[in-house]
Amino acid sequence: MFRCGLRWLALVLTLWTWHAAANPSLKDSLAAARAGDRGAQYVSGMMLMFGQGTAQNLPEAARWLETSAKAGLPQAMVALAVLYDVGQGVPLDTARAAQWRLQAARVGDPTATGQIEDDRRLRGHADFRRASALTDLKLYREAIPYAQRAAAAGSPSAQLLLGRAHHFGLGTPKDLAQAARLYRASADGGLPDGAWGLAYMHEFGLGVPADRKTALVYYDRAAAGGNQRAKQAAANLRSPDYDAPRNQRSGGGSSAQCGGSYSYNYASGSCNPMVPGLQPYNP
Repeated sequence: MFRCGLRWLALVLTLWTWHAAANPSLKDSLAAARAGDRGAQYVSGMMLMFGQGTAQNLPEAARWLETSAKAGLPQAMVALAVLYDVGQGVPLDTARAAQWRLQAARVGDPTATGQIEDDRRLRGHADFRRASALTDLKLYREAIPYAQRAAAAGSPSAQLLLGRAHHFGLGTPKDLAQAARLYRASADGGLPDGAWGLAYMHEFGLGVPADRKTALVYYDRAAAGGNQRAKQAAANLRSPDYDAPRNQRSGGGSSAQCGGSYSYNYASGSCNPMVPGLQPYNP
């Protein structure tokens, strides 16, 4: 899934991390869940929700998450709210989603509290959150309408998410020019990852004319905002080795050498992923 400030994914790492350390199978988690362990009920729900060690099964995930939520586990309440918010595994019911989220916030869950605050404070954030959830569930086509509404409302995070969808053809036809426009809007909204995306497009001439000077402007802006990939990319672009013969296969850059989802690291000679879920490799 994309790195878009998804507060709700933090809940996956709170209780699930402890169980993951023991590397339980779904069979083991379900055995404990059936015995009434609300933590195991939550873990089983999350494994089924994301298809970890089993086929994705959203209705069954919702059943276990609701059992855990009713037993009082706030992380399960937040996860269940996500499913009601997007109508996956359960009927679409945003009012019920809000009730579960509020219940979790009332018992002090920081993820629920953050979601409520962000929805109130940030333009288009509720729809962005829904688009992000669907993207993380790999339901890319279903995510697009939410992303479009949030982007139109002025959410820089949604503009970035929708830009990446057009960039990589996730749930919508690939359209590099539209991806570049959305990255620019996200960058103009102050999101460092949006600036990084636009810089990449200018570095390799994807949807916009190739322009190293412009690429450096946006890489530097993204790096100043804390984006470490942009800092590395700017160093690569400034390197005297950037146009060395050994890199001519990629026209001096990395797009062809590494593939469109990777960025070449001259220091290590490896291809680093631009999006989560991919592994580095040596070309």
